[in-house]
Order: sequence, then C-alpha cells, then structure tokens
Amino acid sequence: MSIAATAVRAGRGSHLTPDEVGAYRRLGYHFPVRVMSADRAAWYLAKLEAHEAAHGRLQGSLRHKPHLYLTWLAELVRLPAILDVVGDVLGPNLMVYSSSFFNKEAHDPTYVSWHQDAHYWGLSSGDVITA
Repeated sequence: MSIAATAVRAGRGSHLTPDEVGAYRRLGYHFPVRVMSADRAAWYLAKLEAHEAAHGRLQGSLRHKPHLYLTWLAELVRLPAILDVVGDVLGPNLMVYSSSFFNKEAHDPTYVSWHQDAHYWGLSSGDVITA
C-alpha cells in the first residue's frame, strides 16, 4: 500500500536527524522507518483482507482515497509515528491528500517503475511525501 501523506500533526518530537533530513532532500527517499509493530501491521492487513472478502478487491474509484470511507485506514494514515517523520521534512502543517492501494500479490509478474507521484497530481507545489 502506498499512502501519500501530507496529514494533521500536533507538536510531537522529531524522529529524523538533520543528516537524515538532508539525505532525504538530496536523494528523495528515506528508509526504513518503523512506524508500528508487526502485530499491528498484521491487524491492518486483516482489516483489508476482511474488507476485500466482503466487498471484493478495491478497484476503480474505490482504490483512490479509501481513507475517506475506511475508518481503520483513516487511523493508519494519521499514525503519529508516520506524521512525525513526514513533519520533520515538510513542517508541522500537514494534510493527507491521498491514499491508494497498489496491491501486488506474490509471484505477480507486473512491474511498477520508479516514479514521483507529485508529477501526476497537478499540485502547485512539490512539497509532498509518499509514506
């Protein structure tokens, strides 16, 4: 899952060092960042799988901005551990612009090339981060 994060952040502590922020600005990426336990990640995966079992895979317009109708996903995109890191780069005034699923099952031969999401969004500023 790819979540484009630009989201609400209240004055929390910084999680990236100045060197890490500088490297992000030069390279355009930073990883890894642990934002939750393996158990919590499994809980979110179970929520997605339960939703797909009941309604089918998210397709078409339902793949875009699902945090607007799935409350557990709205919670996920606002995790303080994610917002703190994003805020270290962009500052404290954040907004979740989008969320989307790029599901790629094991052994799926499809390929998604390296790209920069901001190019496709038509925003007036490139101050965005995908988390």
